[in-house]
Amino acid sequence: MTDPQDPNPPPPSTPGAEAAPGGEDSWQQWFEAVWAHREDVVYRERFVDLGKGIYTPKPELYTQDMHQKEFHPGWLHHGVLECPPGDHRATWLYVTSGLSNPWNVEEGEVDPSGFSGLGFELMFECTEQAPWVVPVLHRLQAYEMLVAVGRFPGAELFEYGNRIPLNASLAPALQSEITWLLVEPPKVCAPWFELASGRVDFFELVGLTEAEARFAREQGHDALVERLVAGSEFPVTDPRRASLIG
Repeated sequence: MTDPQDPNPPPPSTPGAEAAPGGEDSWQQWFEAVWAHREDVVYRERFVDLGKGIYTPKPELYTQDMHQKEFHPGWLHHGVLECPPGDHRATWLYVTSGLSNPWNVEEGEVDPSGFSGLGFELMFECTEQAPWVVPVLHRLQAYEMLVAVGRFPGAELFEYGNRIPLNASLAPALQSEITWLLVEPPKVCAPWFELASGRVDFFELVGLTEAEARFAREQGHDALVERLVAGSEFPVTDPRRASLIG
């Protein structure tokens, strides 16, 4: 799902070998504590209001949309939080929770100086409430987990600067011209945080039109970002906007 014309560095390193809680019960408690710290401490500090709770995907996302006969049942607990605006922020913000879970660490081993899980979570800021972005983020979460376990040979995990084709309108009901997402460091909060299981980066997704994605291929990433900033369309996405490139 990444633009083949984009440079795509190797995925974050996998946590390695350092003593961690041993025993099934203590390991499960440690794992759940890492998860809870991300949402209850880190996310509340950065996003304040986490909305009505986490929106998780249905199994059909994997079995039908992704054509997978088998998948890790824990992935169905990954989800998306819808964070409304307030005095702290003027935008609606959607953020994933689960990609940084340390699923890939063997019981009894962890390297907190490495990356936690896939090493990132996804963010999307919008000018209006956007429930239609939740299934988009669900699909990107699922795709990244499947890439990480080798289900799509040759595909690599997202990195800053990637352009992700959606192959459809971001918001069909709004007849949105946005059909791509650009991966960028966030501006609304610190770009990374640390868990007991390692570092986690935030990847903010910024909407692009087909013409803007083509412009980036021809003129470069920096030229595109400059055009988006000049047009006040970065990093917050307005799904109703017209393309800045003719």
